Amino acid sequence: MFAENIKFVALDKQRYPLVNQFYKQVYKKGTASKDESVFVLQDKSILCSAKLKVIGKQLLLTGVASAPQIRGKGYASYLIKQILRQQTSSVYCFPYKHLATFYLQLGFLPVQAKAVPGVISKLFARYNRKQTLLLMCYPIT
Repeated sequence: MFAENIKFVALDKQRYPLVNQFYKQVYKKGTASKDESVFVLQDKSILCSAKLKVIGKQLLLTGVASAPQIRGKGYASYLIKQILRQQTSSVYCFPYKHLATFYLQLGFLPVQAKAVPGVISKLFARYNRKQTLLLMCYPIT
């Protein structure tokens, strides 16, 4: 599927400045903070990244971004699948509406705010004030 030199990497915190440079180039909003886990696909440089943040006892997937030259080629899907394989509890995300199909294909399900833990519901309400987002969950049973 991908070149042999593409690696899935959980970044060490000292390498977060590299992913922050990547976010500045391709995502404009994202920065990695010390309270998040950052995962990337890389060869000589970062091709795709995503962050996993612990909110209370819940996991929130954020900051999924791909370099323009690899968009639509399955890299982000692969990265998210690798992240999800490592989890032992459900993972939430707040995607834009136009990304619903993408997340559905990965196994995320739409959920109602009243059906999720309060910390996720409150954070979703805060994010959703600025722009219309979806609330989705990848259930791990």
